[in-house]
Amino acid sequence: MNLLESCVNEKCRVVSIDLNDDLKQHLCNMGLCPNATVCVKRYGWFKNSVQVQIGQRLIALGKDQARNIEIRVA
Repeated sequence: MNLLESCVNEKCRVVSIDLNDDLKQHLCNMGLCPNATVCVKRYGWFKNSVQVQIGQRLIALGKDQARNIEIRVA
């Protein structure tokens, strides 16, 4: 299951991130790394973007980025 398939306000745990190394490191620095607990707060129009809460942070990801983040419902 990827991040785009999650329901709003559903807590999930990140299993893996399949992105290029620079972007993966940038997301990890913001707290989005394997074993992190995340919560989808809202989707953009036609799920073109997704807003994710990690702890107290909110970050926005594009559809292509969110599709490459594998999660598991916590």
